[in-house]
Order: sequence, then C-alpha cells, then structure tokens
Amino acid sequence: MKIGIAQVTGAPGGREEIVAWVRAALDGLADADLVMLPELALCGYDDPPRIRAMALAQDDAILRALAELARERRQALAFGYAEQADDGLYNALRVIDRHGRVLANYRKAHLWSGYETALFRPGERLVNVVLEGINFGLLICYDLDFPEAARFLAANGMDCLLCISATSVGYDVVPRHTVPARAYENGCYVAFANRGDEGGAFPCVGQSRVAGPDGTIIATAPCGGAAFITAEISPERVKAWRRNHPYLADRRTDLY
Repeated sequence: MKIGIAQVTGAPGGREEIVAWVRAALDGLADADLVMLPELALCGYDDPPRIRAMALAQDDAILRALAELARERRQALAFGYAEQADDGLYNALRVIDRHGRVLANYRKAHLWSGYETALFRPGERLVNVVLEGINFGLLICYDLDFPEAARFLAANGMDCLLCISATSVGYDVVPRHTVPARAYENGCYVAFANRGDEGGAFPCVGQSRVAGPDGTIIATAPCGGAAFITAEISPERVKAWRRNHPYLADRRTDLY
C-alpha cells in the first residue's frame, strides 16, 4: 500500500470550502492508496471559536460528502476534525476506505495542556482498524508520547500506526526521535502526519514522516510549510522484522 501524507498549513476558510480543500490534497497525492491529513485538518488547530464553529457531527452532510469523495477517487482517507457529539466536543480522527465506508472514528485520549482540555472531552478507547488487509492503529499527537498506547495497539495486531499531529515548535524530539522509537519498539510502520503551520499561536515543526519497523525514516517532509510525501508499506516486511525481533512475544507480562 502507498500512504500519502499532506502536511498542510491553515485550514478551509469555512464549512462550504472543506470538500474542495480535501479534494486539493487528494489531487496532490493522486497515486496514494491512503491519504492522511493532520490533526484538526478541517478546522485548524489554534483558533477555538473557529474550531467550535466548524465542528461536525458524525452524520453531518460534509462528512458524507467526504466519504463520497473517497469513493469517487478510490482513495482511502484519514483526517483530523473537531467532532460535535451530544456530550461535547472531541478531537477526532476519521478513517474512510476507498469505497466510501467509514471504518473508524477515533477520539484523542490524551489531551495536551490546558488549551485542549478546555476545548475537548477525552476519548475513552483505543482503536485498531483493518484496511485492505492491513491492521492500522490510530493515535493523535500527544497520544504518541505514551508508549503504552502504541504497545496496546501493537498487541492487537497493528502493522502500521497512523498518527496525526499538531506538534509545535520546541518539540522536534517527536518527529526526530519518538516516531522512529515507536516504530522500532513495536516492529511496525509509523505514519506521522503533522501540521506545517509556521505562524499563529502554535507554529508547528512539520517533519511529517514514515518510519519503517526497524526505525528507519523512509520518507520525510520539510520542517515547516505545506508538503506532500508518499511511502510504500508492506505487512510482509513487518512480519519478517518481527521474526527476528520478537519484542511483543518476549514481553514479561508477569512483571509489567
């Protein structure tokens, strides 16, 4: 499978622009089987009034239009958005397959700082999803800082971790070290789709990337700004690596 990451800046100007904005990202990654957009891609990260105004319920016509767009383009989609639920607002990651079927809607479990806790409710479960025979784990930004979350997903069969993010300036350690570490310690791919905003309240470090199961970076984007990258992932490579590096099987679950 070829994964494409759109490292975006800014956000659609309004709800009526969302579908065209996502279509432009697909145009830039027309050869990708799965296209990822970063955390809160559909509304932006640093403007609470805009985030609230552009929040979408799960049955919103815009989300149905994005599912139709995925079906029309025959490309799977994974993107961040603000989800308006009956009990409050969630920082969410939605996965749609190339037939337009919604496979998962993950809600960020670990909310970062007072900024996010003032805006969102935390999600209450971790999610694995199978797409085209590949088992994907789903995390959002700060979730990645908790190795237990990625390990839980790996123990549930994860071949590739999809992590969307708004990792900001001062946290270069995340793309440079945490991403390959999570790949290596779990023997899986990690596809990290970060925002590229260079201004605003939370300028981001970019560096969207894909790491292989040995921790090698196989594709990377610049430190800021908009960019497109692609990488091939293979479950066979995951299996081959794990045969000689059986970290999951060798865990001492009687001790920890």
